[in-house]
Amino acid sequence: MNKKEYLDYLYYKMGNQNNDFWIWTMKKEGEEIKTSKWITYSELCFSLNPEEFWKVNWINNRTILPNEIVLDYDTDVDYMGIISRLKDIGIKFRVFKTGSRGFHIHLLFKNEVQEEDKESFIKLFGAEEGKGGKKVGIALEFCPHWKTEIPKTLIYEERGINNEL
Repeated sequence: MNKKEYLDYLYYKMGNQNNDFWIWTMKKEGEEIKTSKWITYSELCFSLNPEEFWKVNWINNRTILPNEIVLDYDTDVDYMGIISRLKDIGIKFRVFKTGSRGFHIHLLFKNEVQEEDKESFIKLFGAEEGKGGKKVGIALEFCPHWKTEIPKTLIYEERGINNEL
């Protein structure tokens, strides 16, 4: 799947066409971190013709969807233990090695998850707090990480969309 197809998947399948999201790029030049202007998926992608799909190649970050929780771990933790806990309670998820120091666990729900519920869930699983807000960024899946140039790769998946939290 190319990057345009994946962005479409995020919007149409994961976000149910109800959740536009912000996309942008970050890169490191020496010790300086450069960030592009943020633009919404709809602003960039709705008007693209197939011969213009190259225009999305620069994107390597996105905002977390309103119907998504991301458990962000920047250090070595027992992620197999976390996977086991999620499986025990029947939660569907995908685990990505970030390409940097840690990993992300993405959980998708049918409906929007309230910020307070996201933060409670994040805290319950000991992940990085502050990822429950409305305009919180995350490295785009299957893309090189802006710091390391190592791709964010899928390492485990329990397929499906969760019901209410």
